[in-house]
Amino acid sequence: MEENLQDPHYRILSVPLKELPVTETFLLRSKLMGFSNLGEIVGADLRVVSGFEDYSERWYFELISLLERNGLIHLIAR
Repeated sequence: MEENLQDPHYRILSVPLKELPVTETFLLRSKLMGFSNLGEIVGADLRVVSGFEDYSERWYFELISLLERNGLIHLIAR
């Protein structure tokens, strides 16, 4: 990932998910899929992630919402 994690805009990517305003369901599904922060999620191939047993559309829509609120939706629209 080429983003500068020191830039306040991207700092959220390295914050543990449990410290972000997300639902318990999002936290649990993320943990079960092996993710601990947004940087790991956006760095993954979401086409592959969508095939994981613990993936759900609700999880994906919460991810989209979180990224949009933080001006980072472009990170998965590549």
